[in-house]
Amino acid sequence: MSKGKILVVEDEFVTGSEIQARLLEMGYDVPEVVDNGEDAIEKTGELNPDIVVMDITLKGKMNGIEAAGQIRARYGTPVVFLTAHSDDATVNLAMHSEPFGYLIKPLDERALRTTIQMAMYKHAMDEKVRQSEETIRGLLNATEDETVLVDNEGKILALNDAFAHSAGRPAADLLNTVLYELIKTGGITMKTADAMQKTDAPLPVSFEEDTHDRWVETTIYSINDNRGNRQQVAIFRHDITAIKRAEHELKTANEQLEKEKQRLALFAAALDNMSDCAIITDGLGYIIYVNVMFEKKFALTSEGAKGKHVSELAHAENRYPLSKDEFIHYRDSDNIAVFVAKNAYGVKMPMTLKSKPILLENNHPRNFVFVLREKT
Repeated sequence: MSKGKILVVEDEFVTGSEIQARLLEMGYDVPEVVDNGEDAIEKTGELNPDIVVMDITLKGKMNGIEAAGQIRARYGTPVVFLTAHSDDATVNLAMHSEPFGYLIKPLDERALRTTIQMAMYKHAMDEKVRQSEETIRGLLNATEDETVLVDNEGKILALNDAFAHSAGRPAADLLNTVLYELIKTGGITMKTADAMQKTDAPLPVSFEEDTHDRWVETTIYSINDNRGNRQQVAIFRHDITAIKRAEHELKTANEQLEKEKQRLALFAAALDNMSDCAIITDGLGYIIYVNVMFEKKFALTSEGAKGKHVSELAHAENRYPLSKDEFIHYRDSDNIAVFVAKNAYGVKMPMTLKSKPILLENNHPRNFVFVLREKT
């Protein structure tokens, strides 16, 4: 089984063949040797090698350093440089293309073996780190909550798109910047910055913040080492604007309800001291309240009256319209009418009646009040 695939780029045929032979003996797959930068780039894309061994000096217009830079940019393939020059200028120039190793001609077999192994290992570790970073980024972006991870100096180590959107900058631009710089732009609040400085206990710290345009619940976690020393800080911000708005609306509704209850209590107290019978119905004419005088005159308790339709109080001789159909239409009568009622025993009681809609909703009555007085 091959230890890995290697592309050799060497403009000297003999040297290239020697390198290929040595790598084959070590167990690597070396499908081809090319002698110029253009072919090196093309073959890297075609063969997808694990490593490219690249001579710095090549035939053609492109040298090995330029070819390595394009290979890394296009494919991310690690490159080990091979050169007869070990002067500082050449090494420094080569370092800019991020090589995974540097071999000096003439080749030492032990150095070749070790360099290739180290390059393979380093590339594998880099891939694991990259995959780990992708996994973390995926996990962070799996939530709509704003999430950011910083070190003890406040440098941003990781963040999700939700946090970047809130800060008004691309996530890539925010990496490795200092979180505290976002205080001026409103990316974080001073309260969060202060809490970060103080948080070092393993238990999270949570608090609510009004950021002027919205409410957020901020939770700060201290990530400590096995000695309890803080190493990093994770910040999560959950938008609770809708919850706060609902709480405010509920509070307002409860306050209005309480005022309404107090008003109705005063209204009921006033009605209970009347010498006339008082009835309150819903918008369809079903009784929801009667006063004390009603209970006396009609010989019917409040509980017994509730739920009855007001038309059920009418005697057979009554001519005043109080049917259920009458309540479908808006009624507002300040005129005094004659209503022939009956009490719980069926005894006829000629009365005068005055009705009034109350608690209007969209110009339709939610309730009616009826005042009845026995005719003398």
